[in-house]
Amino acid sequence: MSTITVAVPDPLDAALTERMKSLGARSKEEYLLSLVEADCAVSELDQTLLQRLAGPFIPLPDDWMNQVKKAAVGRV
Repeated sequence: MSTITVAVPDPLDAALTERMKSLGARSKEEYLLSLVEADCAVSELDQTLLQRLAGPFIPLPDDWMNQVKKAAVGRV
């Protein structure tokens, strides 16, 4: 695991703390990690959608909605 240190201006730190608490994150680190994970998931979804649009039609699996819900559980 890597460690990243980020310096932020005081007003941004205050906003970060407020968002963290309002969303129930236990720490700023947990909140920021959830943002990065969500961004990566969106990027993966974008790539998947672009591939599906470019290629032949492949039906979604029957449980696609459950898969989406499962992936969303635990996101901040």
